[in-house]
Parts: sequence; C-alpha cells; structure tokens
Amino acid sequence: MKAYPGKSSFIVRSSEIDYHGNATIPALVSYMQEAAWENTRDLRISMYDLLERGLTWVLQRMRVEMFRYPKHGETIVVETWASGRERVFLHRDFRIYSLDNELLGQATSVWLVMDVVKRQLVSVPDFITGIEVEPNQEPLPFAKGKLPQLQETQYTQQMPVRWHDIDLNRHVTNTRYLQWILDTLPTEILEKQLREVDIIYKAESILGDTVVSEAGKGETETILLHKLTSMETGKELVQARTEWSS
Repeated sequence: MKAYPGKSSFIVRSSEIDYHGNATIPALVSYMQEAAWENTRDLRISMYDLLERGLTWVLQRMRVEMFRYPKHGETIVVETWASGRERVFLHRDFRIYSLDNELLGQATSVWLVMDVVKRQLVSVPDFITGIEVEPNQEPLPFAKGKLPQLQETQYTQQMPVRWHDIDLNRHVTNTRYLQWILDTLPTEILEKQLREVDIIYKAESILGDTVVSEAGKGETETILLHKLTSMETGKELVQARTEWSS
C-alpha cells in the first residue's frame, strides 16, 4: 500500500477562539491531529488499529508556523501526509488552508510507536513500514536538533493533572501541555501573535501528578523558552521554544 495525503475540513468553533476571535494554537494543533487520525484510519494504521495490537502512536515533536489565524466560524482545510522515516522516527507534515486556498500555517511532526502495557517505545512494526511513503509535495524541513535550555525562569505556574487532561493513551494529552506552556505567560505576551512553536515531548505524566511550567527569555526579545517538569519525579516532561511578533 502507498501512503497518500488526506484532507479534512473544520469550522472554527466559539469554544476554540481567544478574545480576539482567532483560533488558538491548541485548537489548531487539535485539528491537525484529527486530520492525521483520519488519514491514518484510511491507511489502516490509526491509533485504534495499533491499540488492537497492544501499540499506540506517541507524538515526540511538533513545530508549527502560523501566517494568519482563522477566525470564529471560518472553514479551514487541513492537508496532511506522511513525509518520511528515519529509523524509529516517522515524520508527518501539515498545511492549513482557507477556502480561498490561502496558506494559513504549516507544521511538521515526529511520531514514535509505544507498547501500551510496557510503556516503552518499540521498533516500527512491519505493517507500518510496509506502507510506501511518497510525499505529494516537498517535505517541510524535519524538526530535529536540540532546543536551547531555559537558563533563567521569569514565569512559573503549577498545573495539577486532572481527569479531563488525560487522553486515550492514559497520559496527559499533548495539546494540554501546549496550553500549559502558554497559560504560564502574562497577558502582554499572549496578546502578541504567536508565530512559531517548537515543542519536544520527553516523558509522560498521569492522573494525580502536578506539572511545573516555567518560561523565560530566549536568544532574542521575541523568543521564549519553556519547560514542563513533574513535581513528583523531577523529570522534564516537555521542552519548547516559542517565537512572537515584536
């Protein structure tokens, strides 16, 4: 079987916008993941297909770049495709379009396969590697390399993990982590446009944990660095870099 791109349409809902009427980044990432789910379902490698084999998909990294945020009630089209493989890392790209075919944003992501019982990463199974990846367009630059380490914390907040933070994999859903790194920031930053976010998921947290979110200045005035840490274990869960309009 050959991999082929998928297209999914979404209407921005009132529960998914900020007070400017724009879709939020967590909402847009949710659209992209839903589009990926639909595409993998058609390829018979969706999360449900993997769960039947005791496996699941795990998002390891995602880099999102936004050019314009869609408004409340606007219909958008998310195109997604498998863009390549490197050992155990499977790459998937996204582009978000308006109905007028305006490119609103794009993203690249890295996925791994996990054993749901052992909670350990495994080699990509044959039923996935057997799908021939033929990107329909030039892949976006892979999200790779290390992010700068946060050196000086300026903003911090504690987030208890509650029932509605947990996903089908029984750990905190990745969009909640993204929301937490943004919720830690003051209003004067959030009112600017978030141009790009690069987020690395390093470890999982579960119901009952408390997550400490920290943020501080990056290499320029428009860049912030972020990390999420488990209060219980001290383990770093997430590392991220955001870039904002000046």
